[in-house]
Amino acid sequence: MTPDEDESDEEEEMVEIFVMGKRYKVPKGLTIMTALEYAGYKFTRGCGCRGGFCGACSTVFRTKDEYKLRMDLACQTAVEDGMFLVQLPFMPAVREDYDIEEVDPEEHDNVLLDYYPEVARCVSCNTCTKACPQDIEVMDYVQAALRGDIERTAELSFDCIQCGLCSIRCPADIKH
Repeated sequence: MTPDEDESDEEEEMVEIFVMGKRYKVPKGLTIMTALEYAGYKFTRGCGCRGGFCGACSTVFRTKDEYKLRMDLACQTAVEDGMFLVQLPFMPAVREDYDIEEVDPEEHDNVLLDYYPEVARCVSCNTCTKACPQDIEVMDYVQAALRGDIERTAELSFDCIQCGLCSIRCPADIKH
């Protein structure tokens, strides 16, 4: 028997995943994104860079025998046996455009709160930080925004990929 024949006789280890309630068997070790493709799903949008930088593939899932929802990027997370995946609705972030040159800090106690008053609703639960696939200390930059520290807020939020997982999980409905 040649080495090639020996390899073809070995069966690939498969895991069971559920996508929107439908069961699929996919090879162990695939990312969620490649497992979905293996199962026959075709991406027309939401697949982004596939390198873990753009945040387009943010995913909510849970695993077998675990009640807690988990969040991560589909291009970076390996499937697990008994993983349950659901589709996230498209959720464009509400973004305002401001001409920063027109802002006069002397006229405002806290410029950030003037433009983003919803930040004051923060209950300091830290759910945003736990949801972040980039391991950004989101709660820290929210607190800096509450203090009006624009420079610190910008510094702490610089690596944000705008995937929106923090906003989905925020009980105060803050659009981070």
